[in-house]
Formats: sequence, structure tokens, C-alpha cells
Amino acid sequence: MSRMKLWRVFEWLLFAGLVFGAPIEQAAAQSCRWDGTAPFCSGECGGDETEVTRLGSIPDFWIPPYVNVNPPFGSNCLTGTKALCCKMPGGPVCRYDGTAPFCEGACREGEQPGTPPPGSSSGAGCLTGSKVYCCHSTPPGTISFPIEANPKYSRFAAIFEESSGFPWAARHGLTAQEFQAAFDDLTGQGYRLIDISGYSVNDQPRYAALWEQRPDGVAWFARPAMTSADFQQEFDRLAQEGYRLVHVSGYTVGNQVLYAAIWDQHEGPARVARHDMTSAEFQQEFDRLGAEGFRPVDISGYSIGGQDRYAVIWEQRQDVEWGVRHDMTATQYQEEFNAFALQGYRLTHISGWRSGSSTHYAALWERREGPGWTARHGLLIDAYQEAFDALVGQGYQLKQISGYHTYD
Repeated sequence: MSRMKLWRVFEWLLFAGLVFGAPIEQAAAQSCRWDGTAPFCSGECGGDETEVTRLGSIPDFWIPPYVNVNPPFGSNCLTGTKALCCKMPGGPVCRYDGTAPFCEGACREGEQPGTPPPGSSSGAGCLTGSKVYCCHSTPPGTISFPIEANPKYSRFAAIFEESSGFPWAARHGLTAQEFQAAFDDLTGQGYRLIDISGYSVNDQPRYAALWEQRPDGVAWFARPAMTSADFQQEFDRLAQEGYRLVHVSGYTVGNQVLYAAIWDQHEGPARVARHDMTSAEFQQEFDRLGAEGFRPVDISGYSIGGQDRYAVIWEQRQDVEWGVRHDMTATQYQEEFNAFALQGYRLTHISGWRSGSSTHYAALWERREGPGWTARHGLLIDAYQEAFDALVGQGYQLKQISGYHTYD
């Protein structure tokens, strides 16, 4: 972007500051921020913020107009872009729609195509299709979302490893009926469900899942949609039959929490599972079980009534150095990811969910040797498919996936 175009962005912000009755320096200091953490940036504005522009780097000579933006731009991005997010009381709320390189930008119900600030950028260019700048009106001091949510705003976080050699299959964006059909088809071919993530779109369940054709012959059992009472009943029943819980995904459909879970009869260290824990309760159990030599091996976050909840599986083993973080924003997660990576840790589990108007994450890391790996998060459904295709083409296999839904 040229110096002239960057200055035109400043002119737009100056105009906005005059219209809204505040000097631009004050407006920037109080109402604008750069979202996205280098080096792997994935900027995302909140539901009450306008996305003014989207950049991966800023030229060294460029100091104004964002000298007072909090936080400042900081380090340049290796991948992705940062979003300049501003709150303009009484004004429209706008965003860029469309994910490069195959853009299919479209405005939601209640939005209209708008004119981007002069000289602003929408980030990476499109090979096909185009991006659209979409705006809707928001009364001062309120946050509004469209009544209808679109499956295209589903996001995914995933971990990939260099292939282990087992035949495998993955599906995402499945309705309950589609999941059952895929389950029946793949299990009929000898595949075993090893990971499932539940989420909702328009108060209807959606599923992302992973199967492997393992030759070990271990008995297993799975259910995708249980109430808390159903989950506890199945947990108790299967425990009596020698099954251990190996994976759980909590998710909210409407005002109800549901659980998807997998059990198997594989022998191993002692395990303890808890669900429907607040953040404080999770911390209490973490401290208590940690003193007995247990560590988390599976974690799922979700939200009900505006409050985060957790379902966690602990295992009594301390064979490797490990780390866990929960209640993280997207920015905090990226910071933790970078810090753990620099210390030689590998991400082993990630859970993303919508909490109010933002996205929260919980994750597990281990410092151990293993096949090459990579991870992605915050990918819209079309971008996730593109990343999936590219990584599988490079010999990677999906090892774990978390689906969640956003409106932006």
C-alpha cells in the first residue's frame, strides 16, 4: 500500500472523528486497536467494531495516523493479516467478507454493501471471486447480530501431523443426519471414530469428525448428542463394562448443553473425567488432581448463559513435560502458541468456542518427539477446506479438530 493510500485511511478516520464529535487522536486512543498476533496473524474485530483496514505489515516510515492505537501494530505478519478495529458510536458497523484466495464475499441479512474507507485494504487478494465490504447500523452502546446465522461462518481449529500410515477419513459441517450417515458408512468399512466436535448453526447441531481404520480390534462406543444426564448415565454404564472415556466435546444448541463422547476398552493409566465445570471449578480440580499425579489429556470448552464451561479428562501420568491453558482469547491463544513453540512443545489438543461476542480457546501442549506437525485456528469453512487440501497434499493427516460458529 502506498504512502498516499495510507494517508487517505487517516483522512477517513479524521472525517469519522469530526462527525462523531471527537478529535482523531482521542478517538484512536480510546476506540481503535489492531487485532492479530504476529507472526501468524488472524485478525478479527468484535461485533460492535468496524474493520477499517487489514494489513500484514506497515512500512517503517509510516508513523501517523495510528500512533495512539492501543495496542499498536507491533511486529509484521509472516502469514495472515491484522485488522484495524474501531468503535464508532452511532455509526455503522462494517467488515470485509470473503476469504482469499477463492473469495465468495456476500453480505448477511440486515447488511448492505458499503464503501470501504479510501485507501483501505482487505488483505490478501483473490484468485477467484471477490470480497465485499458489508455494513449494518448499530445504535450507540449496543451490539447487534443478525437473527440468522450462516454455516459459512463456521470456523475450525485443527492439528495436522505427518501421516501415520493408517487409512483415515474426515468430515466437517455435518448435520445430525449427515453425521449419522457418515458414521454408518465408515464404521461399516471398519473405520473407528477417534475425534468428534459438536457445535451449532441456527440452533441446529453440526459436527466435525475424524475416523481411522485401526487394526488393534479394541472395542469402542460413541454417542454424538447427549444431555448432561444422558452423558453421566452412559459414563456410569460403560465404566461398569470396562470402557474408559477417551474424548468428550461439549457444545451448546439453543439453550441446552449437549455432549459428544467416545469410549474404548483400551487399558492404560487411571483416568478421571469432569464436565459442566466453571473456569474456577476447573482450576480447583486441576490443582487437586495435579497433586495426585494426574494431568489433562482432553479438554473441551463451551458456553451457556454467557458463562464458559469445561469438560476435561485427566490421566494419572507424568511421562512428558506438558502445559495447559484455558479461557484464552484468540490473541492470548496465539501468544501462548508462539511461546510454547519456542520452547519445543507441540500442540496436542485445541478447543474453540463462541463466548459472547468473541471466540475463546483452551489447549494442551507436550514437549516430546514425534512426527512433523502443524496447526491452524480461526479458519472459516472455505479457508479450512483449502488448508486441509493443501496439507493432505503435502502428506499430513488430520489428528484433531474443533468446530465452532461465529457471526463474523
